[in-house]
Amino acid sequence: MFTNLGKVIYWVAYAVALLMFGLATLVWFTERQSGDLGLIGNLVLIGMAALVIGVGCRYVLARTVGKP
Repeated sequence: MFTNLGKVIYWVAYAVALLMFGLATLVWFTERQSGDLGLIGNLVLIGMAALVIGVGCRYVLARTVGKP
């Protein structure tokens, strides 16, 4: 039961990370002249945090390392 929960949390966190990286890329290409690097940095930081949390949950709950 916890194995599937770990995998689901991992995939949801992975989707959130991809969304944050996509938003950061979008802001980079559309708002580059405004110098809004703080927003880009925050989006990347949230994406990395989501990815680390997802990998940690998969490791602890599903006991898998590497590709699912």
